[in-house]
Amino acid sequence: MVEAPSFRMIRVAVITSIAGSFHFGFNLVLTNPSQEAFLEFMNKTLAKRFDGGLSDNTMQNIWSFVVAILFLGALVGSFSIRFIADWVGRKNGLYISIAAGVLAGGMAIASKFIPLFELYIVSRIVMGWSVSVSLGLSALFLSEASPKQNRGAIGMMTGTCVQLGTVCGSVVAMPQIFGTEDLWWLIYATEIGIMLCFGAALPFFPESPGFLIQRGATEAATKSIAFFYNCDIIDAQKHLNEIKEEQKNSTKKFKMMDVVIKKSLRDKAFIGVVVTFAMSFSGVAVINAFAFEILKDTGLDVLEASLANDAISVVSMISSVVAAVIVDRNGRRSLLLISFTGILICNLIIFGLMFTFYKFGYHVLGFILICFICIFTFFFALGPGPLCYFINAELVGQAARSAAQSWASVIQMLSRFVIVTAFLPMKNQLGEAWSYLILFVAPVAVSLVYLYFSLPETKNKNPFEVEEAIEDLPKFPLCGRSRRVQDRKISEQMVITRQMQLVEDYGSIESLSYRL
Repeated sequence: MVEAPSFRMIRVAVITSIAGSFHFGFNLVLTNPSQEAFLEFMNKTLAKRFDGGLSDNTMQNIWSFVVAILFLGALVGSFSIRFIADWVGRKNGLYISIAAGVLAGGMAIASKFIPLFELYIVSRIVMGWSVSVSLGLSALFLSEASPKQNRGAIGMMTGTCVQLGTVCGSVVAMPQIFGTEDLWWLIYATEIGIMLCFGAALPFFPESPGFLIQRGATEAATKSIAFFYNCDIIDAQKHLNEIKEEQKNSTKKFKMMDVVIKKSLRDKAFIGVVVTFAMSFSGVAVINAFAFEILKDTGLDVLEASLANDAISVVSMISSVVAAVIVDRNGRRSLLLISFTGILICNLIIFGLMFTFYKFGYHVLGFILICFICIFTFFFALGPGPLCYFINAELVGQAARSAAQSWASVIQMLSRFVIVTAFLPMKNQLGEAWSYLILFVAPVAVSLVYLYFSLPETKNKNPFEVEEAIEDLPKFPLCGRSRRVQDRKISEQMVITRQMQLVEDYGSIESLSYRL
């Protein structure tokens, strides 16, 4: 029977995640229900320079870029995580990211009262960097601080708090609360308050044992283990030796370019990148950023769209909790294929509802759309939502995990930036329905076909078993998968050569065995 996490560890996970990953979700959605308030602010600020203001289409095009620029900051932040974590530590790195978040929030508030819209744009970039670093460091801190048997449960707290952030951001930014032209600055004041309150609790926790051991602070590491594992010093020393052995066996680490150059890693890392690409182009980025606008465009009034947007966020959070139970009980391949199929069907129906409303204007279609967006959210949380964060690790193994995940993070942030930047301009040119079809149906359909023929089952499999699972995949009918047929007929010597290549990827046989 799996031992439940201690109350102390749960408390640490909640505080760390709300100080860190919570704000990624909060910033994903805060501009969604309050979009009209920000557009009014932008128009008033720029009116003095453009002879009375900008056209609605021009404002929406600029606003689309401003919303998306958060992900450019997040992209830079994703490259900063490892450097900050190794330079100042996981906990001190969280202090830096929280300070950057407070600075960004302060800049956003100042931009309202100066007023200066360009300052708000800069605040979005800084906030993107902050939330990206906070997300990465909080997950790393909890991974190293939690006992091995509880890492899965504690690790899910990161994703759950991202979803909690979307709920809080959706509620606070409602036009009925702070999402107005006069009060939107209070959205950022609320976030600063949350950052400071939960950040103030971090000094009561020690640094993660993994970082302290890397720095040679054995005594401090022992005390840290005793605190997080809720054990005495003798047991803490035993755990200390295990962690030292784990770090000793992690002799070989791959950089990002190694994953591109080394074919044995590149092919499998590319599969993980396709999962991330399909997740990004599933439509979730636009639902996070523009669901309120989409619902209004299909006949709902402001209050109905606000409440529906909140309901979508709540369903997303509940689904993430359900997914935490389902993910470890089912295979990765089946979950991803089923969920992407469900997402594809939902996207086709969403397109149909948008197109039908445009043609006939039936008010009831807006409420039907809410239902299918909620179903879409469930499928997303069932598969690509949680799985895209660790499918790469299971495909390429421990030694290349960090590098492969970094590429997945780059693809996710770039994809989100492109999607959010393009959606409103495309909507103005082609209409909402056709824009949705082009952006979120074709990419998911192509990715689904590719994954059906290329994605192996990775649950509870070591690198050799993943290789075997790849050989057993269905064959693409148009090309006959001739290469895979040849692979089945290769000699015993070639099999040994490929296995030795995998061993080389892990540094040694002992290192490979330890990780398995």
